[in-house]
Amino acid sequence: MTATASLKDFDLFHPDTIENPYPFFAALRREAPLYELPNGAYYLISRFDDVQKAVMDTETYSSNLVAVLTQNTGAQNAELVQLSGGDAQASDVLAIADPPRHTRQRKVSNRAFTMRRVAAMKSRIRNLAESLIQRFDRNQPVDWVAQFAVPLPMTIIIELLGFPTKDMAQLKTLSDSSVALLSGINSEEQLAYHAGKIGELFQYLSAHFDQALVAPPDNVLGDLVTAYRDEPEHFSRDEVVSILLQLLTAGNETTTSLIGSALMLLLREPGLQDRLREQPELIPNFIEEALRLESPFHGHFRQTLRDTTVSGQHLPAGSRVMLLWAGANRDEERFANANKIELERERPKQHLAFGYGIHHCIGAALARMEAEVAIQTVLQAGGKLQLNEHNHFRHTPSLFIRSLSELWIDLA
Repeated sequence: MTATASLKDFDLFHPDTIENPYPFFAALRREAPLYELPNGAYYLISRFDDVQKAVMDTETYSSNLVAVLTQNTGAQNAELVQLSGGDAQASDVLAIADPPRHTRQRKVSNRAFTMRRVAAMKSRIRNLAESLIQRFDRNQPVDWVAQFAVPLPMTIIIELLGFPTKDMAQLKTLSDSSVALLSGINSEEQLAYHAGKIGELFQYLSAHFDQALVAPPDNVLGDLVTAYRDEPEHFSRDEVVSILLQLLTAGNETTTSLIGSALMLLLREPGLQDRLREQPELIPNFIEEALRLESPFHGHFRQTLRDTTVSGQHLPAGSRVMLLWAGANRDEERFANANKIELERERPKQHLAFGYGIHHCIGAALARMEAEVAIQTVLQAGGKLQLNEHNHFRHTPSLFIRSLSELWIDLA
């Protein structure tokens, strides 16, 4: 389907639209910048200026949501299901919290993700990246996602937070369910499965939180435990554990997606790897373009607290909306050659891939560093990189995330 297809030609829940949503997003920007799903479950906001304005208006748009979308056979059967149940539950924190609660959560989380602590990880990230690439078999196709894009950020976030690296496989499986829960295409059975896995993850994190209370370690877990111990009137145990859960989940998923997409874009663009080898100072700008073109999260949800308007259209109070980072990031009104890699953009970081305003991703600096080191290291490894001819470039089915299932590369 072409980029100029009409909105009526798309079904949001069709596998082809889920796999390649960009023509649909383009149609939204042209024809329906405020678009209500056929079943009325929620609205989509897709233009850059509208999304940016909504993010900044926290008095109208609340981040506090307690429902997820499920669907069985298509948009007409989709429904919102309330999240509830369990004795110890994830609390509303960070990405799904509003001021003033969000403000104090962000303050303590920012202390945990100081520039000093992130900068101190760079040599570790580089050593790990080199180690992973050294394990590649140059005589066989390599799955960049499974053999690099997953283990690098997962290892780093586990070490940064303060959990045993021996638990990495378990934590990856459990954190994947946290993301899958929000895919928007779960059946009720899948929703129940993922909710159960999140419960397991919450219990794991709770146990480590309780252990750290005895002697808080010098890591993010220790910082959050100290905040809880010093300010019990401001932080509950479940709230702090929920912050850990969100940091773990977003801290590996976002960067895995970015590293996978970045190499795909790099190898699809003729001559780009040679240029970046010759001008490595352009790698940070390339990473920003990868973030803009293949945003790790399609968007995030909000709920309107009062009547408002979007592009001149009425949006009533109580409406659920999805702010489409991925749609806004290809807005032709904001970005020249919006669907192309442009390494010389005047403001390369003006995209919304990490959100905007008070909910700007707390781990953005770490994700950028990991992605830059990943591309630097694989380019420095020598030899010509190319995409294996059997690639299908399929992504994890989701309305929420944009993550390659695999990416096979050949190393000459």
